[in-house]
Amino acid sequence: MAEGEPLVHVLGLGPGPSGLLTVETVELLERAPEVLVRTARHPCVGDLRARGVAVRPLDHLYEEKHDLEEVYQAMVREVVQEARKRGEVYYATPGMPLLAERTVQLLLREEVEVRLHNAVSFLDAVFAALRLDAVEGMLLLDGERLVERGYGVLDPRVSTLIAQVDSRLKAGEVKLTLLEVYPPRHPVRVVRGAGTQGEGVEEIPLEELDRKERFDHLTTIHVPAMSEAEVFDFQRLLEVVARLRGPGGCPWDRKQTHESLARHMVEEAHEAVDAIHNADWEHLSEELGDLLLQVALHAQLGSEEGSFDIRDTLRLIIEKLVRRHPHVFGGAELATAEEVIAKWERIKADERGKPSVMDGVAEGLPALIYAFKLQSRAARVGFDWENREDVLPKLGEELEELEETLRSGQGDAEEELGDLLFTLVNVSRHYRVDPEVALRRSARKFARRFRRMEERCREENLRLEDLSLEELDRLWEEAK
Repeated sequence: MAEGEPLVHVLGLGPGPSGLLTVETVELLERAPEVLVRTARHPCVGDLRARGVAVRPLDHLYEEKHDLEEVYQAMVREVVQEARKRGEVYYATPGMPLLAERTVQLLLREEVEVRLHNAVSFLDAVFAALRLDAVEGMLLLDGERLVERGYGVLDPRVSTLIAQVDSRLKAGEVKLTLLEVYPPRHPVRVVRGAGTQGEGVEEIPLEELDRKERFDHLTTIHVPAMSEAEVFDFQRLLEVVARLRGPGGCPWDRKQTHESLARHMVEEAHEAVDAIHNADWEHLSEELGDLLLQVALHAQLGSEEGSFDIRDTLRLIIEKLVRRHPHVFGGAELATAEEVIAKWERIKADERGKPSVMDGVAEGLPALIYAFKLQSRAARVGFDWENREDVLPKLGEELEELEETLRSGQGDAEEELGDLLFTLVNVSRHYRVDPEVALRRSARKFARRFRRMEERCREENLRLEDLSLEELDRLWEEAK
């Protein structure tokens, strides 16, 4: 700190009565002309006053401000103002100053010298009340921060302590966040007044957490770890796949290679698409899991070979998404979806350094999608019909060429048919119809009607193969 800066002594008051204060802190408190205290609700404040310590609580700010962050900022401003006025000031906080104490973190950013005088933390008292050894692993969270950041910060594999759950309302918000990860009957323990004479521990199911008034400023919630068999997250999937591929695992899984798994990824993707087309969301959830399995298997193979692992895969896709969305993660301004796509393509071209806009379109795509993507790439650099109506005559032209080839028996019928299909894809693109979806829809319609024909035959004890073309046409019209 620069010479001559105001000095702030930050004193930890420990988790409970004054008997838990350090000797150094007691001496500093007794010699201080005045001690600013974050809250007078701390158990030892009454003892300090009885010893003659001049205490100035800052509790009034809790009533004057709209949220806790504003409260803490106002407290820090008051402490800094007093330090600049007097040159030296004493500020006391519950517990240990650097543990779950937001005001101290804010104070450390100020242009004042901060001297920390440590204390027994509330964690010491909570561990003692729960009979827990922290070396087994522990996640410490603030109740307010947990609600703000969401369930993604939770790790059900380790025990979790949630501090500063000081009201039934906040407990309800915490419960809803926890229920995203833990089952409703998962046991939780509510620790009240740890380190004080009123210390108590109550175990209840998670779903009952906020059903009673059991919370105050000295309340901490302990959420025990879940057993491995109860955890169903991405990390568990990776562990299961590693086990399948490991010694004593599944012979089939251990035999697989990137090449042998390739067709399975394509099949699973098509099954997921089928579920989407059928609006079968439960089935889609299952099929997406099958796709994730393929990702996990390839990542495990890459890890075994030393070429890449799942962390590389995740890093690359996250970096790509951030890099290609400068309008979200940077300062670029893009107002329309078309501007976003154009920017995306420019960034891709810069990344790859390839000379052709056609580069990067996988030739292994289904033909309709492949054609659609090639046409879209060309259109982005201006090679396209100006009006969508202009492409329709081209469709008739390609149809005439195919008819002439088929009638004459001369020319390449496959090429002409391909040109016609390519033009049909162009028509689809201009009229904003997905050709893959359109063809699949018609194919499904054909299959549905044909099944109705089969049903009619069974009802009439007929066989399709025994019917004349006229009879088949009649059944077809009835099926329509």
